[in-house]
Amino acid sequence: MFGLVLATLLPALAFGAAASWEALRRHGQAAETRLLDTAGALAAAVDSHVASRIAALTVLAAAPDTVREDTPQAFAALARSTGAAFGAWVVLYAADGTMILNTSIPDAAPMPPRGGGMVQRVLEAGVPMVSNLTLGRVSGRQVAMVLVPVRRDGAPWRVAGMPLLPERLHALLAGQAAGGRGAIAVTDAIGVLVAHSSGPARLVGQQRPPRPDDGQLGRTGVLRGQSLADGAAIRTAYHVIPSAPGWKVWVNEPEASFLEAQRGPLLALAGGGLLALTIGLSLAAALSRRLLRPVAALVAHAEAVAGRDTWHDAPRHPVPPARIREFERLRLALAASEAALREAEAKYRRVQRIGRVGGFMIDLRSGSIDRSPEYIDLYGRAPSPSEASHEAWLQRLHPADRERADRTFREAVADGAPHTEYAQDYRIIDPDGEIRWISARAQIERDASGRALRMIGAHVDVTALKRAEAAMRDGEERLRQALEAAELGAWEIDLRQGRAMRTARTLEIFGYGSEAQFGEYPAWRDRVHPEDRAALTTAVDSVRLGRAERYRVAYRFLRPDGAWRWVESQGHAAERDPATGEAIRMIGTTQDITARREAEDRQALLSRELDHRAKNALAIVQAALRLTPREDAAAFASTVEGRVASLARAHTLLAQGRWVGADLRAVVMGEIKPFLGSPGFLGGQGPEGPHATLEGPPVPVLPAAVQALSMAFHELATNAAKYGALSATEGHLAVTWSLREIEDVWTLHLSWHETGGPGTVAPIRRGFGSTLVEATIRRQLGGRLELDWRTEGLHWQAWVPLARLAAEAAPRADP
Repeated sequence: MFGLVLATLLPALAFGAAASWEALRRHGQAAETRLLDTAGALAAAVDSHVASRIAALTVLAAAPDTVREDTPQAFAALARSTGAAFGAWVVLYAADGTMILNTSIPDAAPMPPRGGGMVQRVLEAGVPMVSNLTLGRVSGRQVAMVLVPVRRDGAPWRVAGMPLLPERLHALLAGQAAGGRGAIAVTDAIGVLVAHSSGPARLVGQQRPPRPDDGQLGRTGVLRGQSLADGAAIRTAYHVIPSAPGWKVWVNEPEASFLEAQRGPLLALAGGGLLALTIGLSLAAALSRRLLRPVAALVAHAEAVAGRDTWHDAPRHPVPPARIREFERLRLALAASEAALREAEAKYRRVQRIGRVGGFMIDLRSGSIDRSPEYIDLYGRAPSPSEASHEAWLQRLHPADRERADRTFREAVADGAPHTEYAQDYRIIDPDGEIRWISARAQIERDASGRALRMIGAHVDVTALKRAEAAMRDGEERLRQALEAAELGAWEIDLRQGRAMRTARTLEIFGYGSEAQFGEYPAWRDRVHPEDRAALTTAVDSVRLGRAERYRVAYRFLRPDGAWRWVESQGHAAERDPATGEAIRMIGTTQDITARREAEDRQALLSRELDHRAKNALAIVQAALRLTPREDAAAFASTVEGRVASLARAHTLLAQGRWVGADLRAVVMGEIKPFLGSPGFLGGQGPEGPHATLEGPPVPVLPAAVQALSMAFHELATNAAKYGALSATEGHLAVTWSLREIEDVWTLHLSWHETGGPGTVAPIRRGFGSTLVEATIRRQLGGRLELDWRTEGLHWQAWVPLARLAAEAAPRADP
């Protein structure tokens, strides 16, 4: 009951205390404001004191006699009158710091030695300045100087000065201390006292004790500290003096004066509180009998409820009605709350059963464990008393998880450990032998020393989730293997954020080592070939804007290494904006199809080349049929057959070389070998039959030249087999070739030299063969030829530009 009275009175007392405290705080703020106002007013007075001297010196510096060196007496008279007006003296300094005039000493008196660090700063800055307090070299007194630059022709020339006398400043401060209990002081830019309202003779020239926050002081403010005179606690207001940078006015008042102002409200608060407490306790004694009976009944019911594990176990007999209306309302509210809690617990238990969530609480000091029915259901059965231990719990875990789970648990509940959260996943084996995944989450309560007292948490059956994760990992692995097998790269683009995620294979295709090097989406489109950029943009926009579900487009991409790659990209919208239907996220694949496109280009080239060669071959066959003499049917058939066979051999060579060309040696060998006969041979000396030798470097011949040279060498071999070296047993054919640079043009030199055959003479008329050879070398290959019909056999030579014949316009240098 007494506690109830205190609970009733304490808020009122607290409110009264707060109100009194607020009044005290406002009183203190008002006192500080008064200090600040006093400091500001005195700072204005000192500022006016300094400004008047700056103004007088400025007028003196602007006088005509000041800048004239021929009227020193006139300037000295003017300076003395100016100094006398302020009860001081005037000093004039040269640019090097030498004192030229001091009105406090006679004109003929010697001047002190040169000084002038402050003079140099005034001349450099070109503005009035106030020095710090220093000992005068002439007066021997502590003074601060007001210095003003004297200009001649617009530039600082000399410096005029007038002292600030501490006694004058003291006169301004005297009698201004608040209530006569405080003090007022003026300090220069380095914190030296220039004037003080109390004890100026003792304090002027002393350094104000430094404070750690001196460098952070603003224009005005209030500080707490100790008096320089007697060490008493004081509260000090300060204000800067505008005309003297760094100078400040300080006004302080003892803390005792502030405390005295607060004593009255504090005593009133204490007296009123004691009176209210006495009255309240008296009322409590009178009402206690009436109030205790229903309170005791409510307490007994609450203790009965608290002694049960759940609301289902709590007592259901009602509390008797109370005669006091407020307690009856409390009883009814408690009954309604109890019913609501019973219903909420029933819903909570139902959710636990559905979600397979089991709660537990472990007393880590005693080792006792409380488990909810849902917890027991997760593990299949309630543990017996002998099984209700940490070691028994470990035995229910999967053998592969026991050591890790035990270590994680012990680390979490170790005394002195910094964390209060516990979380881990592990497998259990239920009584039926089924393996289930459990996710354990809990909080650990610790005392002030860090000892673990209790763990409260829940176990959740996450078997379905773990199986789904495993299935997802398997699916991702299958997808990864499929992408790797197809050499596909995958990507995903967030169109709202402009961010893209690409697999390593995608980055490899585009020639980048990391996503950061790729740049933001869609800046990479700048590297798409200009001819393909519009098609790519159209395809992507068709899906982005909802006009199509997916796209597939091929384009060329410039890699950072300077190589162009053919890329095929497929993509579709993974997510669209429900309001607009536009894609906000796209996914797809990228494949390097450079090799395929090159193969397709080669196939198309081969098809065109084959078509061209077929037409060309038919034209040659047609010409051979038309131009071959027909007098002898057998000779006609043999000649045509040989020429067609030559075309066939050329096509065979080109087919073997995938229609990119053939070697010169193979072309020559293919045309002369059929004429050597069956014991004759190529490249050596046999017992009988003609033979031939071939000598020359490797020369790759273009497809167009292969057919032309084949026909030319076939005609030469046919002529040799009929009339030349290949018609005699002792006949010898030497075919040589070499590469020469003639007039800066690399040229293939061909030599056909027959020996050992019947004598030869130049033909009377030119047949198809001669015409074909000449047309091939001169018109088709752009070369020239020579024929020498010698007695021992034909010597035929040809010079063909290498660029018209071979795949390379110049021979390769030896490595």
